[in-house]
Amino acid sequence: MRTRLRSSAVYSLSAIDLFASAMGAFIIITIILMPDYQKEVRLEGHLAYLESLAAESRAMLDESLEGADSTRLALQSAQTLALELQAERDIVAAELETVNAQLQASQDQPPPPEPTPVETPEETGSNLVTFRFLGLKTDATRILIMVDMNKYLAEHQQLVQRTIVRALESLGEGYQFGVLGFQQLDSGARYFRWPDDGSLAVMSSSNLVRARRFISSLEGQFAGGSSLYGAFEEAFKSDAQAVILLSDGLPNPAFNRSLPPASLAQEITLINNRSAEIHAVTIGDYFKYKGTVEFMERLAAANNGAFLALAQ
Repeated sequence: MRTRLRSSAVYSLSAIDLFASAMGAFIIITIILMPDYQKEVRLEGHLAYLESLAAESRAMLDESLEGADSTRLALQSAQTLALELQAERDIVAAELETVNAQLQASQDQPPPPEPTPVETPEETGSNLVTFRFLGLKTDATRILIMVDMNKYLAEHQQLVQRTIVRALESLGEGYQFGVLGFQQLDSGARYFRWPDDGSLAVMSSSNLVRARRFISSLEGQFAGGSSLYGAFEEAFKSDAQAVILLSDGLPNPAFNRSLPPASLAQEITLINNRSAEIHAVTIGDYFKYKGTVEFMERLAAANNGAFLALAQ
């Protein structure tokens, strides 16, 4: 018998046709969807780019805020420094003005010599001169001694202390007295009072001892400038009938409402509402500075007082 031939094909033609059709369909679908896929890819790229731009913007904004804060702090520091420099300039200018006045005055002739000390009461007509100290005399019984404690008087502080003690020792029974030291520091005006409440104490041996102890405590505390205007405002608050001013006579306009010496003497006279006597005692090298003598003489003459100059 003849043997039948067997077919060795793995797939039939119909299976191959099926696979070819599926492959074709897949290719067609891929071609159709390709633009959408490309759009999605591009969109993702745009989003990533926008996020990077946003991050950079936030970083720049943070840097701008930090820069603004730094600029504001720098501006505040510059303004503070400018104010400090302006204050220092005013102080230096005022001190320079004082030094120029001293140099100018040193070229002038010295004032008359110091009067001979006399400390005895005397009769003048029908009025008894109740107090006489180194040529200063007054009928007042309530007396305030004002002490200028600026730095230029530091080298004469022992003379100042001796003068105050001699004045107090010239007072007798029935007198009332007080001491007011003053100076101008960077922190403001500073006052040294005895009695410490600003009143006047009755003259007695015990009060004289206390006052001398207070005067000794002033040693080493002479500093700063001379605020005469403010000191006289304080002095006129007391009940004193007579004020004895001990000063070098060189008021700094910067500490006295920008007033030159002549105007300062006039303004002090105007605020002297109770018409207290003002006696002026110039301490130190007064013969070098004509301006000191003129100011102190003018101040005393305008307030029914006397002028005196003391040197070492």
